Amino acid sequence: MELSSYVGLKEKDIVSVVGAGGKTSLLFQLAQDIKNNNGKTLLTTTTKIYLPQKEVYDFLCIGENEFSKYAKINEKVVHVYGAGVNAENKLLGLKERQLDKLVMYFDYVLIEADGAKEKQIKGWDNHEPVVYGRTTKTIGVVDIQTLGMRICKNNVHRSERFCEITHSREGESITLEHLFNVIIHPQGLFKGAKGEKILFINKAEDVYYLDKAVQLKNKIDRCCPKALDRIIIGSIKNNLYYV
Repeated sequence: MELSSYVGLKEKDIVSVVGAGGKTSLLFQLAQDIKNNNGKTLLTTTTKIYLPQKEVYDFLCIGENEFSKYAKINEKVVHVYGAGVNAENKLLGLKERQLDKLVMYFDYVLIEADGAKEKQIKGWDNHEPVVYGRTTKTIGVVDIQTLGMRICKNNVHRSERFCEITHSREGESITLEHLFNVIIHPQGLFKGAKGEKILFINKAEDVYYLDKAVQLKNKIDRCCPKALDRIIIGSIKNNLYYV
């Protein structure tokens, strides 16, 4: 099945993706699935993302003055919108009021709602993530291959916040318990989440990491059975998924 089927994607869904370790790849895969099924998609951000490669989208719209004109194009393809592009070649995010004016024109809306400075895992500052108010599904991405990684500023975005959330210390190695805390802590992965809460455990790309991902899922099911609406284990890179 396609990733969109595992997510349970429905027409008029507004999906916000948070976390680290595969957010952008997940969004691009969902956009491709929707296009394959003849849907019209808005792909955007409420923070900042690198400008996507041309093969990802069909229409690119930069600047609020152009939004309504391009939104009315009825082709069932992928539209990428940004408020601007900065010196780092990053697409600048849309505000709530801008999204409110746009979502009606699209069958699906996909939003990258979190930043991680290209790190595989993170902690969250007070202003993060930036989840759009009309979101129907919040997907939180966790990279299972961060297990064993040393907790430090080079490896973990906002490592001091990560330590507070996970009850860990700088220099320790990341454990399943730390990942569990990241997921279920009120100030963690699903802070400010709207709609269905879907966990995607990414990079389960061999037997070892698949087993660790299943252990993590089982701990969540056992300790917090009502915390999440759905848990998906898989590898976006290999386009392989398990519920």
